[in-house]
Amino acid sequence: MIIGLIRHFKVDFKPVKRIYSADDFSRAMDLYENSPVNLDSIKLSNNDWDVCYCSTINRAIVTANKIYNGKIIYSDLIVEVPVTPFTKSKIKLPSFVWHLGGRIAWHKNHYSQPEKRKETLLRIKSFLDEISGNNYKNVLVVTHGFFMRVLVEQLIKNGYRGKIDVQPVNGKLYIFNNGN
Repeated sequence: MIIGLIRHFKVDFKPVKRIYSADDFSRAMDLYENSPVNLDSIKLSNNDWDVCYCSTINRAIVTANKIYNGKIIYSDLIVEVPVTPFTKSKIKLPSFVWHLGGRIAWHKNHYSQPEKRKETLLRIKSFLDEISGNNYKNVLVVTHGFFMRVLVEQLIKNGYRGKIDVQPVNGKLYIFNNGN
């Protein structure tokens, strides 16, 4: 099976601050979630893909509909891993510290995160079981940056080969092949 991964197009979001309290960071994440995307011009040939699986988050849906004209299956299994403040403290920190702290908390299955690492891994397992059970040979997946990184780790553990940028580029196609 060949799996093509695409991170949604870039979100049109400009942070209004550099330093955030926990509440400010939560509001900024809500704004990001509801911001439009910048439509890029890539178009894929439907002959290359049997199906497209797409996250149910709007930025992924807009991307999938722009780049692919074939069958699209929308799935909650491939939505982004949410990130929330790792503490309710009034301390003000740079955005990247809130992100990094939230991702460390996620990795440690910390109660501050709405989804724990073990839950994300279960979602990925369910998704991989679903696509392999449908007997597709070429599957396009439109999803999100952090989720993609975790998905790629699991693909490699399951015998897939391919490469991804440290920070997945919006709108770029990454190919993974299991050699079977």
